[in-house]
Amino acid sequence: MDQDLKYRHRLSSSVDLGLYKAFYHYATTCRIPMSRLLDEAIKDLLEKNGVKYTPMAPYNTTT
Repeated sequence: MDQDLKYRHRLSSSVDLGLYKAFYHYATTCRIPMSRLLDEAIKDLLEKNGVKYTPMAPYNTTT
């Protein structure tokens, strides 16, 4: 368990190099943290597939 992260969980994965380059470029151009973009993408995927979840972070007010 990550002791330094109260409401987050560190994860590691590999993705298509083209997806990563486009994602990195978008995040840096828009100045939005990649973690925030990943939260949104995962949230959208879960909602699209009807998977219920409970946001854990107090700053995450959207469900």
